[in-house]
Amino acid sequence: MYQILKPIVDILLQVLVFFNKYVNNWGCSIVLLTIVVKIVLLPLAIKQTKSMENMKKWQPEITKLQQKYKNDKEKLGKETMKFYSENKINPLGGCLPLLLQMPIFFALFRLLAHGGPVSSELEGASFLGIYSLTASFSSALHAGQGLIGCAPFVALLLLMMASQYVMQKMMTADPKQEKMMLPMTAVMAVIAYSLPAGLLIYWVVFNILSVAQQYCIVKTLKLDAGV
Repeated sequence: MYQILKPIVDILLQVLVFFNKYVNNWGCSIVLLTIVVKIVLLPLAIKQTKSMENMKKWQPEITKLQQKYKNDKEKLGKETMKFYSENKINPLGGCLPLLLQMPIFFALFRLLAHGGPVSSELEGASFLGIYSLTASFSSALHAGQGLIGCAPFVALLLLMMASQYVMQKMMTADPKQEKMMLPMTAVMAVIAYSLPAGLLIYWVVFNILSVAQQYCIVKTLKLDAGV
């Protein structure tokens, strides 16, 4: 797995080291790296948003089909696919760009986690009250950091949950999926509990930028459509 991700890890490492050379702060360098990643992924984000907005537009018609054939799953499947085909809807159009982003996230995990290429530098780096960028909320508790030492990790975790929830709400087209947002956010929080702070900073900044980006893209699409 690492050999597959290694080219991406190497590129991200070079960008991270480049920024740190000028700002001399690993936390700020991670924020700048996140901005660069977000810019690189912008074409995928625009494609994803267009697909999501298209799905939202047709959602009332899809809901009618679901109500009409709620007792016949086979017929519902055929009619839904027929509806997608007639209206040139790609139901995976919103998911595919998201999946293509996953290798970057896994490469960042390899880069910023314990044992990564800059692990020793990040271990001794503090940022906004976080005593080590390789420490997690879980490890801070086990290390007996106390209330003051753990407070930045709690704030980071809450920011991740809030930004994740808002981002999901903005990108969800299906009302049924909205019911899953809170449980999904809770699952993300459990995962984030053991993630290194450096990766969590990337996650939070990425979410906040995604929310701002989503707002701007939707606004532009509506202006273009004369809405």
